[in-house]
Amino acid sequence: MGCFMYQYPKQILTIEQQVQSYVDAGMEITSYEDVEKVLKTIGFYRLRGYSFHLYDNTTKKYVAGTKFKDIIKLYQFDQELSALLV
Repeated sequence: MGCFMYQYPKQILTIEQQVQSYVDAGMEITSYEDVEKVLKTIGFYRLRGYSFHLYDNTTKKYVAGTKFKDIIKLYQFDQELSALLV
């Protein structure tokens, strides 16, 4: 019996690289420090689910005018709504 390790196709990104990936895809960011704090607490992949509807997969860019703070507001709304329903 051997030990098998799965090789993930994508490399793990640092927090700085995660912020840069948002910027490269055209998302508007007003405070890099605030974005880094949010990514450390909520997580890059959890937040991605709240921005899929604003992302054009063919161009690999966010819709013009997409702001990080709007993604956070959507996340917070979802958290509050979930808390009310529990």
